[in-house]
Amino acid sequence: GVVYQAIQKTTRRKVAIKVLHGGPFSGSTGRSRFDREVQILGQLNHPNIVRLHDSGATADGGFFYVMDYISGRSLDEILAERPLGVDEALALFLKICDAVNAAHLKGVIHRDLKPSNVRIDANGDPVVVDFGLAKVALADIVQGDDGHTPQLMTMTGQFIGSLPWASPEQAEGLPGNIDVRTDVYSLGVMLYQMLTGQFPYRVAGNMRDILDNILRT
Repeated sequence: GVVYQAIQKTTRRKVAIKVLHGGPFSGSTGRSRFDREVQILGQLNHPNIVRLHDSGATADGGFFYVMDYISGRSLDEILAERPLGVDEALALFLKICDAVNAAHLKGVIHRDLKPSNVRIDANGDPVVVDFGLAKVALADIVQGDDGHTPQLMTMTGQFIGSLPWASPEQAEGLPGNIDVRTDVYSLGVMLYQMLTGQFPYRVAGNMRDILDNILRT
C-alpha cells in the first residue's frame, strides 16, 4: 500500500490514509491482509500503537483506512543519525515492549518489528505502526481467488518479515512455528542495534548467507 497525509474535514486534524495498491485487482490474499490489518488495529487500544479511525472503499473500487498521523521521524532515521545513550534507548525500548505485549495479549503477533516500523512522535514517545504482516493466533486461512477454495495466508517455505530482524523460525519459512517469541526475538535484535549501532551477526550479502547466519550464528 501507499500512505498519504491528509486533513480530516470534520476535525481539521492531520491523519494518515493507507490505500491498498491495485484496488480490486490486488487478489483475495492482498485484500484479506488489508482487511485483517483494519480488524487488528480496530481492536488494539494502546498509546504506543497507531490508532485506527475509519476504513472504506475508494470511488474506483480500491480500499483504504484512516489512522493517526504520527509526526516526527522513524526510529531507524534517528539511529542512522546518532547513537542512543543507554538510558534513552532503554526508555524507548520499554514503551515499545509494552505496546507489543498489549498486541500479544490480544493474540496478535506483529511479525515485522524493526526500527522503521516504530515512529517517534513530537513528544519523544515511540508508536508501533504497520501491522500489515501481523499474524493472529487463530488459523491464518482465507478464501481463495475463486471465492471457495481455502487458502493459507502464509504458505510453508514463504518468508514473511524483514530479514535483518527476522527470527530463526521466520528464516526457516515454517509459519506453524511462529508465535509471540518471534516478536520477542525481533525486539532483541532491535535492542542490540539500538545499544551498539550494529547487528548481532552479518545481515549483508546474499539471502542464503543471511538466512544461515540467522539460523546458526
